[in-house]
Amino acid sequence: MKKLLILLPLCAVAGCLWLSGCSKSKNAATQSGNSAGSATAASATATATSDQSLEMKIKWAVGKDYPMHMQMDQITKTDVPGQPQPFVQKMNIGQDFDFSAVKPLDNGGWQLQLKFDSETMDMAQGDHNVISFNSAQSSDQDGNNPAAPIMRAMIGARIQYFTDANGKVERVEGVDELKSHIAASGQPQNQAILNQMINADAFKQYGSFADAMPDHRVAIGDDWTLNKDVSTFIGVLTVNLKYTFKNWEQHGDRNCARVEAEGSISTKSVSTATGMAVEITKGTITGEFWYDPTQGMIVEADNEQNLSLKITTRQQTMTSQFNQKTRVTLLPGQ
Repeated sequence: MKKLLILLPLCAVAGCLWLSGCSKSKNAATQSGNSAGSATAASATATATSDQSLEMKIKWAVGKDYPMHMQMDQITKTDVPGQPQPFVQKMNIGQDFDFSAVKPLDNGGWQLQLKFDSETMDMAQGDHNVISFNSAQSSDQDGNNPAAPIMRAMIGARIQYFTDANGKVERVEGVDELKSHIAASGQPQNQAILNQMINADAFKQYGSFADAMPDHRVAIGDDWTLNKDVSTFIGVLTVNLKYTFKNWEQHGDRNCARVEAEGSISTKSVSTATGMAVEITKGTITGEFWYDPTQGMIVEADNEQNLSLKITTRQQTMTSQFNQKTRVTLLPGQ
């Protein structure tokens, strides 16, 4: 049971970072919901026309670094047959990583590079803290954390991304080398965790900035959709989202277009490669992101996913409620 409950929350690490859209966060951003405020913000933005339409597109700059922080908080409540109370597990994961634009490609796309700088993870089961990891600390403090060898080996690793002219990731390179490096640094305690965290499909999501972008100019009130299949270690998941350009908003020191999103996530096909079958019986995604047209970049994306899961092993069938809140932020000064 412990092995199973470790695996399930970690599957979301490879999940939808940018394409997930958002969760409605209560931060210090000042909202400008009235039309007069929106018009003022739009007129002050060089890329917005007089009718407030906007080309919302990711714009990379050669040689520039884009340091980011990701915070992911998860809680899973699993009903286990024969147990009077659900088994509750909480996990908090933090990552600092850096994107850089290596060079433009002949096809109009980009070669990008991702480098991981730091990793933290804490997990509690019930009232007990069972795993704690911080890459800034000595490996002597890793204890029996099965993910520690993987997370520690990721520090400094570089993954190459190759996009098309629309910014969509076509392929990634460096994943096989990273897996070999992890294996050489000592066998992970759990091979399934290695396979779920370190694979090309998982890493593609880190670079999927353009997935949330519309393919045409948009004005306040306009909406667009995203329909995408995402491969994970539990199978292929289908994400359907509707984005809406809500208003212009001062977000920190940036004048940003605020976009809300809502939609669903469902199981398209189930994989039993880990010895269990996990099916999403109901899944919702909500959230928002802020796009800075001067920067040509999403400067923050928040999301919340609520999933009802059916988990089938050789011994039993369980149901689980999974909640995940994720925030990815472009660090200040960029």
